[in-house]
Amino acid sequence: MLNQPLVSIIVPAHNSARFVGQTLSSIRAQSLEDWECVVVDDGSSDETCAVVEAVCAVDGRVRLVRQSCGGPSLARNRGFLESSAASEYVTFMDADDVWEPEALATLVGTLMKSPGAIGAHGVAEFIDENGNPLKCGAFSAFGRRRLGYKDGAIREWPLDGPTEFDTLVWTGPLYPPGLLLARRDAYERAGLFDMRLRHCEDWDMCLRISRLGCLQFVDKVLLSYRRHGANQSNNQRDSGPMVRLLHHKTFFAAENTPEQQEMLRAGWKAWQWYKVKEKWRGVKSGRMKELPLAVFKALAAMPVHLMRYLRGYPTCSGV
Repeated sequence: MLNQPLVSIIVPAHNSARFVGQTLSSIRAQSLEDWECVVVDDGSSDETCAVVEAVCAVDGRVRLVRQSCGGPSLARNRGFLESSAASEYVTFMDADDVWEPEALATLVGTLMKSPGAIGAHGVAEFIDENGNPLKCGAFSAFGRRRLGYKDGAIREWPLDGPTEFDTLVWTGPLYPPGLLLARRDAYERAGLFDMRLRHCEDWDMCLRISRLGCLQFVDKVLLSYRRHGANQSNNQRDSGPMVRLLHHKTFFAAENTPEQQEMLRAGWKAWQWYKVKEKWRGVKSGRMKELPLAVFKALAAMPVHLMRYLRGYPTCSGV
């Protein structure tokens, strides 16, 4: 293991034996070689540890930390605390995703040229469980479409502009976590991942570090985001309440500057109108046989968003 690695890579892993080997192979294949990788096994019951240990045996930059199952936030926190305090940059990589060979070099190079930024990120594309391309162009387009509050309305951010707190609040397009590389100091100042969030914990962390400065946007595919049945983000029933909790937490955070708080108040109202207009755009662009359902959804959404607009802030329940 390097005594003073430039980059610390944290990989939480739970029952990831099928994919973690490919993830670690993509890390070891990086053109930038000055890194350490801390894999935190989060109480796996499969062969995850055996797969990781085999990699550790041939590459001293990779090491394994084991703990009882505590969830991704606890695993990321443990990995960060176990990583070298001397590293300049930190990134969190999911145990089923795959980096492009130039991912680290691109992000580190971008930050070295941007002393005022606290992080840098790119975009990703989907792959299926076998590593084959999936819905080509769809996910990278989502990552490029950053929505932020400006001049009284929710607007699309230009591709040559950095990602800021204003552009992360409403849609959280910066995921999976391996797309983001940030300065260690930013994570130290922001604090550990929030254990209350069973989903959206990476979105929450992006928001917290973005309060400290901008994230340089790299319009380049740096990662393959694997979609499979075991993806935790597939649990939509649980993620909805977590998004509402995240918005409420962000809106009332003591860490917000006066400017950020004012943006949140105005942006919350603008976001309600944006969502209503988005529903009606769906009506206009939908197919004829889907029109009745689209109209019903648009009409049903209007009183909800009107109530949220008049109240002026998000609640944990989302009402």
